[in-house]
Amino acid sequence: SLKAVNDVSLEIKKGEIVTIVGPSGSGKSTVLRCMNLLEVPTTGQIIFEGTDITDKKVNIDEVRQRIGMVFQNFNLFPNMTVLDNITLAPMRLKKLSREDANKKAEILLERVGLLDKKDSYPSQLSGGQQQRVWLAMALAQKTPILLLDEPTTYLDVKYQIEILNLIKKINVDYQMTIIMVHHDINQAINYSDEIIAMKGGRMLFQGKPNEVITSKSLK
Repeated sequence: SLKAVNDVSLEIKKGEIVTIVGPSGSGKSTVLRCMNLLEVPTTGQIIFEGTDITDKKVNIDEVRQRIGMVFQNFNLFPNMTVLDNITLAPMRLKKLSREDANKKAEILLERVGLLDKKDSYPSQLSGGQQQRVWLAMALAQKTPILLLDEPTTYLDVKYQIEILNLIKKINVDYQMTIIMVHHDINQAINYSDEIIAMKGGRMLFQGKPNEVITSKSLK
C-alpha cells in the first residue's frame, strides 16, 4: 500500500510561522490535514496543547474549535454577502448575537482591507479578495493556531505578496501560530520562522530559513 506520509516527526513552537514546502505529491498537504485529523494517521501521535488528539477518547470537534483552517480551494457561500459568510460560524458555534458578530466581522474586514466589500457577494470579488475573506473568517473564530493550505495558489504574484504580508501581520498582531503549506521556497524563506521541506512523503529538513540555503539535504 502507498504511504502518503512516512516517518514525519516535527515540533512547532507557539507564535511562529512554519511553512511546509516540497514538490507536488510530497505529502505536505497530508501532514497539514493530519494536524486537525482531517486525515487520520495510521500510526504515531499528534500532541496539541498537551493532548494526543489521535486518542479515540478525545472530542476532535472541540479540538477543531481551537485550530482554524483555510483550504486551498476556498468556497464561500455564493448566496451570502461577505459579512454574512464571516458571521455564520461565530453566531452558530459561539452563539454570538447578530449585532456582536457584525461588529467583530467589520473590525476583521478592516484588518484585511475589505470593509468596503462587506455587502458584496463572492462572485463580485477577485481571487485575492476571496482569500482575504477566508482569513477574516478564520480570525473570527479566535483560534490560537491557523492552518493554511496553499493560501496563494491561483493568485498573481502581486496578490501572493499581499496575502503573505497579511499572514505575517496576523501572526505578529494576534500572536497566532501559523502553519502553512506553500509551493515557493523562496517566498517561504522570506515569510517564515521555520521551514519544513518534504519529498516523497518524507521530511528532509526542519530549520531556520537561513539554514535552508546551506542544507545539503535540499540540494
